[in-house]
Amino acid sequence: MNTKDMFNNKKLKIGFASFIGVAFLGFVVGGVFLVPLAAAIFLIYGYFVYTREQKHKINVNYKPNDAMRAIARRESELKNEKERIISNSR
Repeated sequence: MNTKDMFNNKKLKIGFASFIGVAFLGFVVGGVFLVPLAAAIFLIYGYFVYTREQKHKINVNYKPNDAMRAIARRESELKNEKERIISNSR
């Protein structure tokens, strides 16, 4: 089988070069159009699911109570004491 017969294959009704061209176009269409389209659809679906779940969340706002203030005050005292000890040891 010579090159001319290979490119003009009469049995398949489509030549070898045409088959390569169709495969390349399929690859380009798949890579350039279908994959980004699928990704966009997936992102949009995820956004809608996310917003639907956001409606069922409860946000709690709280003010610091006396215990939290006491813990913060004690941490501040410990920090000051640590700095004082370090500065005296030098």
